[in-house]
Amino acid sequence: MTTRVTTEIRDGVLEITLNRPEARNALENSMINAIVTALRDAAHQPEVRAVLISGAGKAFCAGDDLKNMGTDAHPLHPNPFTEYAVGYPQIVRAAQELPKPIVCAIHGYAMGAGLEIALASDVIVAARGSLISLPFVKRGIAAGTVLLARAVNYHYAADLLFTGRMADIAELERAGAVAQLCEPDEVHRVAHSRAVALAAGPTTVIGAMKRALHLGADAGQAAAFSMQVAATVESSLTEDFAEGKRAFAEKRDPEFSGK
Repeated sequence: MTTRVTTEIRDGVLEITLNRPEARNALENSMINAIVTALRDAAHQPEVRAVLISGAGKAFCAGDDLKNMGTDAHPLHPNPFTEYAVGYPQIVRAAQELPKPIVCAIHGYAMGAGLEIALASDVIVAARGSLISLPFVKRGIAAGTVLLARAVNYHYAADLLFTGRMADIAELERAGAVAQLCEPDEVHRVAHSRAVALAAGPTTVIGAMKRALHLGADAGQAAAFSMQVAATVESSLTEDFAEGKRAFAEKRDPEFSGK
């Protein structure tokens, strides 16, 4: 177990905090494993109805810790494909597979794997003036080719990836990938408030929509609509669907249980 990632459950929200501020929360193997474990455990914890991922200190996450990886403490896997598959992509998969909404709070820097984690989340709240980058090209490695292109578009992703340049978070907000910009001293409060609001929603229904969104992105329109219908059918069998109908008939706000 590592102290470089902390977790806390309150108000229906699992908060996962990257807790290595002296290194701008750069990721090493123990942190990756801890984040993946927390996300996978959250899928089976009924008290968790939303997740908030944030970073301690002056930055959200500066990406992979290239200095530590390959050392005795953090050895590389002998198979290169396995080595890169079990790095931060594990976090991406666990985040996208979690049938509960994830809010990510960005401040300071979100670079490389840090930006990828944010893009794998469902809602991004960011502090004005934060800086983002996908600097893989500057390290002579090809990565980061999936999430940004899907969240925004090919040409913007190509610009960031091929140059490795640093960009203001406002660019990502204008492109539609950031839900809300706020002042740096407000980012955690705003992100937590959004997570609490999502936690009060119909969790199973949100999970069904999330799954359909991800699966539909890889399918043609006809198949995507079939996935949407399947999600609709699934949601119609939940207690929250029945509560939603009652609340509408009674002209009141629904009180969802997440079931």
